[in-house]
Amino acid sequence: MNFPATIEDFYNNLAIPESCYLGKRLFKKLFHENSQLSATDRKAFKEDIESIEWKYTLKPSTINIPSFEDDAHEYLEVALLHVNLSSDKRHSRIAEVIQKAIPYPVIIVLSYSSSIAISVAMKRINRADSNKMVVEAHLETGWISLESPEGWQRDFFDDFLIKNLSFQNFFLFYEDIAKRITAYNCATYTGAYILNIPKQGMHIEREEALRKLENLERELSMLRNKLKKEKNLGNQVILNTKSKQIKDRIEAIRTKI
Repeated sequence: MNFPATIEDFYNNLAIPESCYLGKRLFKKLFHENSQLSATDRKAFKEDIESIEWKYTLKPSTINIPSFEDDAHEYLEVALLHVNLSSDKRHSRIAEVIQKAIPYPVIIVLSYSSSIAISVAMKRINRADSNKMVVEAHLETGWISLESPEGWQRDFFDDFLIKNLSFQNFFLFYEDIAKRITAYNCATYTGAYILNIPKQGMHIEREEALRKLENLERELSMLRNKLKKEKNLGNQVILNTKSKQIKDRIEAIRTKI
């Protein structure tokens, strides 16, 4: 994909077959009616969302990928929704609400100005109610500039193509997208987008490592805020020492992902 790019360039680069195109507008009230939205969620939907489009439906009749079912999963088709936002502040929460509201695999592309964020959620059948789905893991890229991406973000776009995903079944197809988003999120720490992991199970280990990094980053941020307010020299030394220890832990994990 050539840069600077537009939303249209992104979809052209993704290269979903035209047979999958739907282009159906979804009204926000559908999510109000079918989801247990908090007051904050309702405010985000009302104020931040310009439009929601059900852009593509990928199913056996529109693309040459078989459905997948077992005792825990039901991946009969995959939908792609485009959510156009007027604010970039609450996009993660909006994506999570939509993922929970739709009981099958969904790719959500959120756009704001000239940036996009991509959301997926691995889902399984609810053991207590087989008619419901449970979100096992929500993965999201965060905002990516289409006009001036970093080098490793360009590498992600070069790899994020329908033809590069598994066509064995929809579960593996969707899992391949999740693996690429995990690789992207690792790259935010390492500066290099690397998808091919030789060790079996490394994808799950990477996700666990990312969660640890996020927790450590939050802990480090809290310590830095305390340090700004701390007047006692002895306490400043303690906080600085703790900060150094966390930085060392972050670096140790960063070198392994």
